[in-house]
Amino acid sequence: MEPNHRAPPGNTSADRRPPTSDRRSPTPTPDRRPEAKDEPEGVAWKGALAVALAVGGLVVWRACSTPERAASDAAAARGASPAASDPADPAATPQPAAPRCAAASAAPFVIGDAPPPARGPDGAGGGAVDSAEDLAPFAVEVGRGAAFAGGFAVGAQREAEGGTVAMVATLSADGAQGKLIRLARSRGDMDPPVVAGAGGAILAAMLEPNAGGRAIKVARVEGEHVTWGAELAEGRDESLALDIAASGERAVIVWDDVTRDGKRSRIMLASADVGTLRSVTSARPVSQPSTDAEMPRVLGRPGGYWLAYIARAEEPAREAPTEPSDGNEDTAAAGETITHQWLEVVPLDETGALTATPRAVTPRDGHVLAYDLTLSDDDGLLLAFRDDDTPSGSIGGRISAVLVRLGGASEPRVIVGGAGEQDGPPEAALGVGAGVPALLASARGSGPGGAREGAAAWLAIANASGPTQLAALTARGELADGLHAEPALGRGEPIAASAEALLVAHPAGKAMKLGVLRCTMTAPSNK
Repeated sequence: MEPNHRAPPGNTSADRRPPTSDRRSPTPTPDRRPEAKDEPEGVAWKGALAVALAVGGLVVWRACSTPERAASDAAAARGASPAASDPADPAATPQPAAPRCAAASAAPFVIGDAPPPARGPDGAGGGAVDSAEDLAPFAVEVGRGAAFAGGFAVGAQREAEGGTVAMVATLSADGAQGKLIRLARSRGDMDPPVVAGAGGAILAAMLEPNAGGRAIKVARVEGEHVTWGAELAEGRDESLALDIAASGERAVIVWDDVTRDGKRSRIMLASADVGTLRSVTSARPVSQPSTDAEMPRVLGRPGGYWLAYIARAEEPAREAPTEPSDGNEDTAAAGETITHQWLEVVPLDETGALTATPRAVTPRDGHVLAYDLTLSDDDGLLLAFRDDDTPSGSIGGRISAVLVRLGGASEPRVIVGGAGEQDGPPEAALGVGAGVPALLASARGSGPGGAREGAAAWLAIANASGPTQLAALTARGELADGLHAEPALGRGEPIAASAEALLVAHPAGKAMKLGVLRCTMTAPSNK
């Protein structure tokens, strides 16, 4: 057997060095590079310098820190939050906003056939249901709601009787009792009926096709009894905008229709007796002849009404499309035209007659896409609108509010969107998605006896990609508290409000769930 020539540990060929007598002079020649053994001294010196610089910088940073930061660090070291160490400190870490809303009843009122409860992994109930929040084909549709002496009412339509049936759903003020009142078969692709409160009764208006185009049918609902009034000719335009309101013994119905030459749209108005629904005044235009107006809304006030609508500048003439060079017809189609649109408001008396000239309350060079309105203090009108110059359905833009009184209008105030100019918290500048603002009735604070504490309305912004955002507005259209999501609201859409509650609609497959939330303004502000 050959002897084992393996070198002992620490005596490998790489570690072996020639005897000292055989080494060359330590003076390096010009072409000789330093050996690797010479580098650690320089590296150690540089490392020590880096450590010294780091320690010095840390000392300077600690010396320049504010006393508040030092107190915050000390509180954190003791296991307490900075906010707990100094509650009055405005620089303390913001805490999550407390819920402002809670369900008023144990179970919602369901219109249609609700989907079965989801099953968990073990087959038991209680599993998550993501699809139940999505609208399914042929699902129940609901419109804007209204408050009346008996609680809440909302127009709805659903598939039944071999077609579509229009109805009115009512809920008690606490949401515990609900019922459906059938109105009529709905022919054609129409919207749900619009409703308004008239004391203990409900007024409903709906569209129906006829030989001359479309007709407006008006009904009075008391309990389960339905009384129909005279029909109004609506025209043949593409718009389905329609609204109704009551004030005193009169009710007014407004809609938009094209002129006979088809060049522009105008706002039409008719009035009827609230008790009998007999026609009092025939349909007549109320917008200016030179104004292209659409999307009217009417709201009752003591002694009359407020009428609002979107006015639009005339579209520039378009050049005739040319044949595409590549033969593709899609490339020759014209894009969406972005025109200037603004809001105009005019007060009406109890008969529906104009008491002043319509005036613009938003800039004429704006791009108002959608709006909502409610009464404010002193019977003024508070409007919230979305201004956006991007194509329909895109995200972005601003949500603003404007207050209108009989003596004039305030300057619009940006609430959400528009970095650097919003009235709300900094996170409000991140954008408003594609949601439409909803402005709902009067909000009350949590003071003694439910006294109002500076809030005039609830502002809700629904978004298909996230939960609905909710905030309270003051009588001047300013944010009274933070704009954020509510756990009890989720993705629901507020459609009506009273002084103490919100009526919320939750899609549930082909059904629609209606619930009542009790909301207060006790949550801390997010400003």
